[in-house]
Amino acid sequence: MIVRRRTVVGIAAVLFLTGGAFTAGVVVADAGQEPRHPAFLTGADWSTFGFRDKQLYLSGFIAGAAAEQVRALAVQNGTASDSASISSHAIAALRDGKALDYSYAPSVYASQIDDFYWWTDHASTPIVDVMITTNRRMKRE
Repeated sequence: MIVRRRTVVGIAAVLFLTGGAFTAGVVVADAGQEPRHPAFLTGADWSTFGFRDKQLYLSGFIAGAAAEQVRALAVQNGTASDSASISSHAIAALRDGKALDYSYAPSVYASQIDDFYWWTDHASTPIVDVMITTNRRMKRE
């Protein structure tokens, strides 16, 4: 479970870096408030996103998940100090080997998330949780 917890933390960090620019303008309820961290956005936020915003958010999530996956593998293999072990080349190797945890296109995830949030009682569920659950389900099917 430590790897999973670190994965969520890594995902959140990359989401903040890659998605922060667009979410800052989208999720600020009051000009005096700080935007919520991207890992805590919910269906209420998702419903305000346009197509492009959804693609950006999910692209950041997928990139962050891939970066965290290669980092965790490098730590597990004792090669974390080797920059080649934690790089886009390492991510490409996982992709080519069909071993990425989050291997689907952002549009595939967006469709599944849209379906999940169609049920209004799901609106308070964080997008990150929906992504994790959706990915697990799709990987089993």
